[in-house]
Amino acid sequence: MYSLRLITKHIHRSLVHKSFITKNKPKLVQIPRYYCAQKNPDYELDSIVNEICKGDAELEKRLRVLTLEVEVMRQDGRCAPDYLKLDHWKHLLDLPSRNQRSNYLTFLWKTEKTKENQKRKKEQRRIELENSPPEEEKQYPDDLLYGIKHQSLFLRIRDQSINYFDNYRALSAMIRGQSVVIDCSYEENMVWRETMNAAKQMTFVFGDNRIHKQPFNLHLCNVDLNGQFMKQLHKNIPSIDEPWFPLNIHTQSYLDVFPKEKLVYLTPHCREELTSFNPDDVYIIGCMVDKMNNEPLSLARAKRDGLRMAKLPLDRYLEWAPGSKKNLNINHMVPILLDLNMTGDWQYALRHVPRRKLMETKIMAMQKRFNSPNITKKDLLKSLNMSSKKNNTLNFNERKTNTRKSLYDDENI
Repeated sequence: MYSLRLITKHIHRSLVHKSFITKNKPKLVQIPRYYCAQKNPDYELDSIVNEICKGDAELEKRLRVLTLEVEVMRQDGRCAPDYLKLDHWKHLLDLPSRNQRSNYLTFLWKTEKTKENQKRKKEQRRIELENSPPEEEKQYPDDLLYGIKHQSLFLRIRDQSINYFDNYRALSAMIRGQSVVIDCSYEENMVWRETMNAAKQMTFVFGDNRIHKQPFNLHLCNVDLNGQFMKQLHKNIPSIDEPWFPLNIHTQSYLDVFPKEKLVYLTPHCREELTSFNPDDVYIIGCMVDKMNNEPLSLARAKRDGLRMAKLPLDRYLEWAPGSKKNLNINHMVPILLDLNMTGDWQYALRHVPRRKLMETKIMAMQKRFNSPNITKKDLLKSLNMSSKKNNTLNFNERKTNTRKSLYDDENI
């Protein structure tokens, strides 16, 4: 009886305490929570000026004038990005003419708008997925639903597991795989945009090599660790400096890494063709984007080092379109060598050659242009010769403008 009284007394006290709290509960003021820092543009600009100039009055004056130039472009409605990073300001200071700065700012503006459109599309897809009708219901209560959210017939292999598997295959190729050298000594012969394209192509090369059935043991030789190429490659692949990363990076020459008698330099300017893939040789591919400089630099380098040279037999297996260059990017060369090493079939390996360089694609484009399925090769060659004569009549400024347009076009990668 005594214990029952204690229990009732305790319950009564707790109820009275709870009612007192609810009656005298203070009203809370909702404070908006910001998930990102609100930045002051003037403070950011001052910090950028201090970091770039470091007390140099002349450089600070140039940078202030440059910021006014960018702001005037924004006010006039021309293409200029809303936010510029530290590297962008540094590169703008290196550009000598206003035309080059305008083209670079237009490129940054297009990149910024592309990212904004991607975010907007992603948000729109998320909203559509939330508002989508529910999935099919069960016809009978004992039925099983198969899909991502329900039961599954197979074991799900996650992206991280596939990534581990590809890295293991690339690491095993570093032990017993075929060695291929990427010569990175052409950075001084390229302009800034070509260097960025070369780093992008090298990113594709690493990805294609890693997922192949028989990957190569890639060696990057003559690398400038403080150059623009490595800085951009580090942005594209942040884990490239890790000790487990399946890529060999050398600052010294390939002559210091491999025996000279095994080296074969692949260049489109030599006469000897590569008839078959020799697993005992070490093939060298020049990492260069030559939109502006069309000199045979790889041929000169191979002759200077006294190396054997070879070119791909493109004319033997492909009908090349007139006016198309026969120098391929490194993200085309490496997949060709990968498939050639695995199959030994040139027809299968040369499927990685861009279709835009072939005669068949030119004919199809001309047929589509003239809406005539009966166009012949002779008519195509005549029209191409007329277009080449038209290009020859262009003055120097028009040619320079066309070259710059193709240089800042990422579709050529």
